[in-house]
Amino acid sequence: MRTRRPRRASCPVLPHRKRLAGMVVLALSVGGANAAEWSTSGDVRFGYVASETRSRSGTETDADSLRARVRFRVRGDLGSGWHFSSRVAARLDTAQGDEEFWMRSYAPGPAGLENGQGTIDEAYLEYRPSDAPWSVRMGRFQAAWGLDDVMKKSLDQNDSPNFDVTWTDGVWLQWRPGEDWTTHFIVRHNDRRGPTGNLRQPLTFSDSDSRIGVFAAAESKTPVGPLIQRMVTVNWLPSALHPYGVADPRTEDYFAVTGKATAQWPLGASGTQFRLGGELGYAPNTPRRETMNSGTGDADSLSWQASFNFMDIAPEHDLGFVYGRVADGWLLSSDFPANRKLAEVRWAWQVSPAWQLHVRLRRRDEIDLPAGTGHPRRDDDLYVRATWRF
Repeated sequence: MRTRRPRRASCPVLPHRKRLAGMVVLALSVGGANAAEWSTSGDVRFGYVASETRSRSGTETDADSLRARVRFRVRGDLGSGWHFSSRVAARLDTAQGDEEFWMRSYAPGPAGLENGQGTIDEAYLEYRPSDAPWSVRMGRFQAAWGLDDVMKKSLDQNDSPNFDVTWTDGVWLQWRPGEDWTTHFIVRHNDRRGPTGNLRQPLTFSDSDSRIGVFAAAESKTPVGPLIQRMVTVNWLPSALHPYGVADPRTEDYFAVTGKATAQWPLGASGTQFRLGGELGYAPNTPRRETMNSGTGDADSLSWQASFNFMDIAPEHDLGFVYGRVADGWLLSSDFPANRKLAEVRWAWQVSPAWQLHVRLRRRDEIDLPAGTGHPRRDDDLYVRATWRF
């Protein structure tokens, strides 16, 4: 479990909160003028989580708890191609220390909200003309691109996986000129006090040139032979990397590219499909290993994951295995901490259109260590979770 830091009893009114409130008021006023059609939806995810950690010194600790994530969305069709969506999300745990509604333009940590916190994780306006091949979304939104497999993990942009609550603030342009490929271009804002998730230290945004980052991607899910997913992504975070540590003023741009692909083949006549997924990522500029506490010299960045999945191994039952190695200089993933190798098995059961059950068992081990270190850190964890969508 994460160490909790002291919090103030109340959250001050910040400019970012005022901007979100202004967007809600604008949407409501536009909706009233155009006889908006409103709908509600949401999901409740709850389950049992347990973990056991062996530190570098060899000390072992364990923890377990019951955890939940609750989200409720209001969406409106405002007319003339305009749409609005807002969602409230909360992360709850039987081991939480207190409760707080977090309304700041940064997240408290790489996993987003801490246990006991709630926030508005969506508040955006979208312009989507009916006959146009493009749309633009402005405000706070969810942006996630994982492998199309049982685990849906990603080396880069993947908001709110598992029980996490993260988000992206910015502008998102989508363009689909034909039947096959969709292009995504996100200009995101990162607060000087920290990002809204996914981006790990020594990426910081105290430098005025680092507040705006860019994510671009091209994806296709049009089948080509056995291929059912193809995707290339680019991340650019100018002046955000502090290679010698966050206290050192020297900065570099952090630039990273990934390629993702998934292929599928039938297994016999029972309806079972074998699905193979893979992702590869590389970043040319990395921090020093002294900064990452992983040795000496420049950190590596070449990272990858591979997944092996059996879809409909029984009706509505899927089984997946994933193995990945993420270098000490890869700083973009919410699913893979830097300097870890990961092995995971997961079973998923789509009980009904509204209910889904997942069971996961995972191990993560450190890869590179400073000289003289006794043991690589090891984390074992499992969960049993159910998700209800309404």
